[in-house]
Amino acid sequence: MKKLLVTLAVLIFGATCANAEFLGGFIYSGMTTPGGGYTNAPAYKQGSTTCKNIFFIVGVGDCSVRTAMKNGGIKTLAGYDVHRENVIGFQTITVRAWGN
Repeated sequence: MKKLLVTLAVLIFGATCANAEFLGGFIYSGMTTPGGGYTNAPAYKQGSTTCKNIFFIVGVGDCSVRTAMKNGGIKTLAGYDVHRENVIGFQTITVRAWGN
């Protein structure tokens, strides 16, 4: 039993270190990172989309910028960012896009 727990701990630690996009802590992290497409044009519309990941084993949802644009009725992208929140291996990723 002890070997199983040590193996699981090593696998979970390895999974968190192997994912380059995940730069926060395993217990908790909440961060917003810049996306791209930034322009000086005014943005009157905003859309977002969310996906979830459980211990880097199961991931569900659509976190594409195109889906965020579709959800906000945006035709011209002014910019987007990505918000990641992780609580003990349960990760939620939200992509927010804005434009016209």
